[in-house]
Amino acid sequence: METFYGNVSTLERFFSYGPDGQLQFEPFNDAYGAVHPDSGPGTGENDVELVLNDGEFFQVRGFYRASDGGNFLNYRDAYRKAMGSGEQGSLAKIVIVAQDGSTNVTAQAADGTTVIMGHNTTWRTISLPRRIRFLNRPATRPGTD
Repeated sequence: METFYGNVSTLERFFSYGPDGQLQFEPFNDAYGAVHPDSGPGTGENDVELVLNDGEFFQVRGFYRASDGGNFLNYRDAYRKAMGSGEQGSLAKIVIVAQDGSTNVTAQAADGTTVIMGHNTTWRTISLPRRIRFLNRPATRPGTD
């Protein structure tokens, strides 16, 4: 597990508290949910931490060409690659890719039985706004425990 720090340039209207009282951050596009890397935890209202769990990686999704993207273990490297690779030179989308199980690769033997030949890992993507934690905002609605 590795923790990265940064901040988001966003609007207050993208924050709310859900029915369970937990802070929710739901930007309407990738630009308002982009994490701009920092060297350590900050004290600003929109400073965040981003945890990358073991077995996960960051993926940059280039807008025009697949070669504009790539997979990275360090957020700062993913951010650098994403700069200018998005639509009209904007920041390309960065997601977290995590293992989501596996599927069996099978073949049928001459006697009609199914033989497992191997396994393919299945993957899922996690958007950055779903994973980041705001360091200096209440995680729960004030007044709820």
